[in-house]
Amino acid sequence: MRLPSKKVFYTTISIATLTSLAVWFIGLRQEWSIFKESLISLTILSTAFLSFITVGLYEGVKLRNDMSNLMDYIKRGPFPESFADVGLDLPDVNLDAGEGCGGVIIALLLWLIAAVVAIFLLWCFAAIAWGVLLVFVSMLYWVFFRSLRLVFRHSSMCKGRFSVSLCYGLVYTLLYNFWIYGIILTAHYLR
Repeated sequence: MRLPSKKVFYTTISIATLTSLAVWFIGLRQEWSIFKESLISLTILSTAFLSFITVGLYEGVKLRNDMSNLMDYIKRGPFPESFADVGLDLPDVNLDAGEGCGGVIIALLLWLIAAVVAIFLLWCFAAIAWGVLLVFVSMLYWVFFRSLRLVFRHSSMCKGRFSVSLCYGLVYTLLYNFWIYGIILTAHYLR
């Protein structure tokens, strides 16, 4: 049996979102910390991942790559190549005769400096946000199009053999999920 990668991807995103939201809403009533909610959500998702892999290997599932290469979707970031590409629209300046010519010049220079600093900060924010998005998309690409295909390469020798499927499922769940526990625990104990 061949499963389409898109279907697995969308189903997993839906399950992860719904699980996280459910744990968060339950945690609001119980006054849980973010640390506890993260561990509970990750444990539920790891159990679902283990179940998916084990059942998939037992049934002999293969993944069909119906999505193209990741690099086809990433052309370039949404931020400009240089500061020259950023257009500055200067607002109308109300020249008050009471402050004098020096006050107007200083106000214009300060406004110009503030505008350049704001543009630079927005440009940096866009670059950082785009970088984080690329890392996140790359991780999802690895999980859905590379690692799961590596896991399901073993489905021919695991088909119909539950104990072998469960062993492979446990190993791959430990490899692919439990490093996130390390990040959560490290972040919790370092603060």
